Amino acid sequence: MPLFRSLVPALVGGLFWAVPIDAQGQTGAITGRVVDFATQRPIAEVTVMIEGTPRIVVTQADGGFTLSGVPVGTHRVRVARIGYGPQMQAVAVAAGATATLQFAMVAQIAVLEEVVVTGYGTQRREAITGSVATINPDAANVGVVPNVNDMIQGRAAGLQITLNNGEPGAGVQVRIRGGTSISASNEPLYVIDGVAIDNRATEATGIGIGGAPSLSRNPLNLLNPADIASITVLKDASATAIYGSRAANGVILIETKKGVAGGEATMEYDSYVAMATPARYLNLLNGDQYREFIQQQVAAGLLTPDRLAGQGSANTDWERAVTRTAVTTNHNLSFAGGTQSTQYRASLNYLNQQGVVLGSALTRYQGRLNATHRALDNRLRFGVNLTASQVMNDYLPYETEGGFEGGVFQNVAVFNPTQPVEVTDPATGQVKY
Repeated sequence: MPLFRSLVPALVGGLFWAVPIDAQGQTGAITGRVVDFATQRPIAEVTVMIEGTPRIVVTQADGGFTLSGVPVGTHRVRVARIGYGPQMQAVAVAAGATATLQFAMVAQIAVLEEVVVTGYGTQRREAITGSVATINPDAANVGVVPNVNDMIQGRAAGLQITLNNGEPGAGVQVRIRGGTSISASNEPLYVIDGVAIDNRATEATGIGIGGAPSLSRNPLNLLNPADIASITVLKDASATAIYGSRAANGVILIETKKGVAGGEATMEYDSYVAMATPARYLNLLNGDQYREFIQQQVAAGLLTPDRLAGQGSANTDWERAVTRTAVTTNHNLSFAGGTQSTQYRASLNYLNQQGVVLGSALTRYQGRLNATHRALDNRLRFGVNLTASQVMNDYLPYETEGGFEGGVFQNVAVFNPTQPVEVTDPATGQVKY
């Protein structure tokens, strides 16, 4: 029995070793070159494949290609590239030998069909019977765009986005088919690279007593808009057939950028700096006008004389005191490349967006890695899709959270302009004017 137990693993291992050894002796190679028929110049990025097998390569800059490990026999080799008509040739491969092919491709006008991401796959645009809207990220990522909601706002029919606060990274209300529930959420389902994310608020909102508090922070601030390849909005009830009841309010599908097979390794860096200021200011009384108004009211007997004691000597414009010229800085760095078996794309992002109101800002540090690897003649595939993001929100307090009733802009309209701006030193506790 011990001898039998030792022989079985040895025989099984010998079978696995015997298959590659035998296959190596019955294979050959195919090399060749692809050129333009009219100019005889080499054509790069041409897909070369052996029909009926998973063996695929892409031509290099000189138009050359090599297919190794091809089984002995007659095969049909097909070449194809956008802008050229496909061609096919038969070739006989002998054991241990190399066959050579030459292709001269003819330029041909190609009409590309629009492809739309639907659920976990893609379909041709004309094959879709439901209501689908597609958004081009390159056209939408213009200006200061910190998250996905800013990219889709005003770019899809039937998609309503309501923003009740202008702070950086503020939350929004997204309605695809209007409100469907009174007590439950009316937000759509967000799916990033086939993975549904939880769109619940990560931070609590203020409690409205004398006004409407701002919405909670936007959970999509974690994603860098420069990493997005496509955005698709599923607007009708057919979305529930794919994602179930979670898609009752519609679905927003987000596909991120990936590495390209056969291309050279590339590095991209882009950056921008933007500034924002308040477009208009309220027409309020200054300190001198306010003091004159109080004196007139006291002289007319409409106010008591003690109101004169509450007047200061300052001339403060509270609206300008709490606002500023806000600066936004954004940096994007990405690396991409790949071969026929391995493709990768990595990116880094830094965003610092100041709000026009003092104390409000959004800072994001993000890193992303997207890579795939194919082995065993495309029979085995490994993939990794990672996003690491740190988002820091600085936003204005509201009502009792700030020690007063109402919001900042309510108070700049009612504060006494004759009083100076007081700043308390947190280290010493001293008040400075």
